[in-house]
Amino acid sequence: MILKKRAEKSNRSNKVSEIIRKAVSEVLVRNELPLDIPFEFPINVVKVEMNSDLKIAYIYVITHEKIDDSEIIEKLNSCKYYLAREVTSLINLKFSPKLVFRNDKIINEINKIEKVLRSDKVLNDLKK
Repeated sequence: MILKKRAEKSNRSNKVSEIIRKAVSEVLVRNELPLDIPFEFPINVVKVEMNSDLKIAYIYVITHEKIDDSEIIEKLNSCKYYLAREVTSLINLKFSPKLVFRNDKIINEINKIEKVLRSDKVLNDLKK
């Protein structure tokens, strides 16, 4: 049986992802995106993951608005070139990575776990 060694994130990858996260956050907090209907609240960047060659940045975002998750991604993708230009002006890297936006699902998972922990069955078991 051949086991594949899992590639750990390099220090360089972590540094670049943090630089990209700060730059994207700065642009999104300004909330000056060229949209017909702008966001009511700024979008939060939860984390950024870089691929192995640092050419693609996967940006995980959340918002406090009452809109569908897919609509958030559609709006961000519609102004992707504006975001890429603004992020490139804020960072000092040899290559500017391609920005890929994704919804962060961790918040939903945390809410589900919290709901289970607050259920009557769990509370009864804790009392025993």
